[in-house]
Amino acid sequence: GVQAAALLAVKALRVDDAFDPAVQALEHAEARVRRAAVSVLGYLKKPQAIASLTRIAAHDPDAEVRRIAVGALSYANDAEVSVLPALSRAIADPEWQVREEAATTFARTGSVLGVPHLVRAMDDDYWQVRVKAARSLGKLKARDGVMALVEALIHPLSNLRKEAVIALGEIADPRAITPLERTLHDPDPDVRKLSKLALATIQMKGSAA
Repeated sequence: GVQAAALLAVKALRVDDAFDPAVQALEHAEARVRRAAVSVLGYLKKPQAIASLTRIAAHDPDAEVRRIAVGALSYANDAEVSVLPALSRAIADPEWQVREEAATTFARTGSVLGVPHLVRAMDDDYWQVRVKAARSLGKLKARDGVMALVEALIHPLSNLRKEAVIALGEIADPRAITPLERTLHDPDPDVRKLSKLALATIQMKGSAA
């Protein structure tokens, strides 16, 4: 209600005065107020908020509050120390939207320590989580994710196949060449086109090595 609107109003100004009220509002009984508070803290990007955000990401009863908190953790400077344990919990959250956000946030931290969790997320029951995990493995250039991405090349969902192809091109591991040659015959024209680009990237990087 009014408190949530007030928090979002000061967020728009990005003023430091919003910090303390936002931290206090994390304990509010109404989920919409806590959502607004977490959103403000993520926007202000203050290191002092990390501990509160990691706690909320793990324990808030509202899934949307947890999801917003997980996304807000991406700005941490010492991600490997302060954030990765929280993201490791979040990627196993009961709600798929929280797991999806965690898969995205792992890449934003830039830490390869999240790769094992992303590889496991490639087997998630929800394709939305798998898509974000594939994208993050590519952004992190995670060679340990190559085999999980190769397996995704035969998934029935073309969006997941596309993300897997793009990620394999970004990682540029020679182990992906033969599987990508097979996807040159994929029924989806976008997958075929992306496979051609990925193969060209891998071969170019191989010749430059």
